[in-house]
Parts: sequence; structure tokens; C-alpha cells
Amino acid sequence: MIFEIGKFYKHTTGLQFSILAEITTTMRGNGLVAETNNANEEITTVGKSEAAAENFTEISEDEWMKNFN
Repeated sequence: MIFEIGKFYKHTTGLQFSILAEITTTMRGNGLVAETNNANEEITTVGKSEAAAENFTEISEDEWMKNFN
């Protein structure tokens, strides 16, 4: 599995991502921007490879939105 823009994911640790956009950075090159359910790190960059999505499963938008109720 790889991360896809517009989809939502949950790691086995409980960390969740909403994949927002593709970007190009100086350090990582091509990558993705994700919003997280982590109050200490609301926005992060993630890789586009299968390795970057290891231990994540896709979740519904409804499950993602439970973070904001």
C-alpha cells in the first residue's frame, strides 16, 4: 500500500494521517503533506513509498473526523 491524496490512514500506534497534497522539498524531494491527530505535530511530510506506509491501514473519513468532535 502507498499513501494517496484525499485518503485517511491509521498506524498501529494510533497515529492518524489525512493526506493533503504532494510537495517537493529540498531534503526529501517529492513527498506528501499530511495532517495528523497529534496535537504536537499537526502537519508533517511523509514518503510516497510502500515503506512509508508500513503498519498503516486506510480508515474512513468518519473515523478521521472523530478526532475533532
